[in-house]
Amino acid sequence: MEGRCTLISIFFLSLSVYTSGFSFVVCFVAFAVSVYFTKGKSLNTVAAFAPFYVLIVISGFLFDLEYALKVTIAFATLLSVGTLVYSSKIEEIAGALIFLRFPKKFVSTIQLAVSVLPLLVNDLNEISEVVDGRGLEYYKRIMKAFVSTSILRSLSVAEALFSKGFDYNPIYEIRTPKRKDFILLLLSLLLFLSTVLPIQFDLRFSDKLPLSFR
Repeated sequence: MEGRCTLISIFFLSLSVYTSGFSFVVCFVAFAVSVYFTKGKSLNTVAAFAPFYVLIVISGFLFDLEYALKVTIAFATLLSVGTLVYSSKIEEIAGALIFLRFPKKFVSTIQLAVSVLPLLVNDLNEISEVVDGRGLEYYKRIMKAFVSTSILRSLSVAEALFSKGFDYNPIYEIRTPKRKDFILLLLSLLLFLSTVLPIQFDLRFSDKLPLSFR
């Protein structure tokens, strides 16, 4: 997928989830779009973060279970949508940011983060397989181990960059979008408009009603 179309699509899909009020239908469509265009690879990332979903649902028993379920579904959807980044080459994502006039230092930082994230997801999968336990204690151990591993991973990456004289000069590529890229962009835009236009229609229609009918 072409980098610019991918980033704009991620923006529209993510915004759709928010503007719809975490609607299940909108989340389902956004999730389906991301799964299709990542060829199912987004499912691995969504599954890797299962411990976080459990913690969110558990918090729902203390506050509002229905809202916690909506947040869990929305969170899983946003994770899946975010993995659309990996349907493009990292150089094209950097090229898209350069095209949008983002500073090179910022682009280089994002490029590095996108490169490291798959390693963190893999770490989380391995931790989930190794850690023993049941119930809430199991998820606490996973969280502690994951935080520790993430810190160690960050330190090792920082040392490697320092030793190679990292200069915040991104490697980027910009190419012409293809039909599949435009299809993704169009689907994302239509989903976003479907969440915004009904709201505007309701507001305009309610303004025309007499006060007794509002």
